[in-house]
Amino acid sequence: MIFEIYRSKQNPQHYVAIAAGDTQENAVEIRKSPNLAFLTKVPDDGQPRIAFDPMEAKSRIERDGFYAFAVTIEIREHAE
Repeated sequence: MIFEIYRSKQNPQHYVAIAAGDTQENAVEIRKSPNLAFLTKVPDDGQPRIAFDPMEAKSRIERDGFYAFAVTIEIREHAE
């Protein structure tokens, strides 16, 4: 499976993943949404990914037609 990842235009920490090639209503509406911008495609190749869980994504896509998730990046300073 290949995932299409879209990023919220209003909140850069919010993302939505759908299955590439999915023609169901939820996937079509996500692609057409004026609130989301296409970001990238991610293959489900078994490789670990920062902030993206392909197993959870598959489960949610099967159930809901999409997988919404948030990514928060916090810069940490090294203290000695």
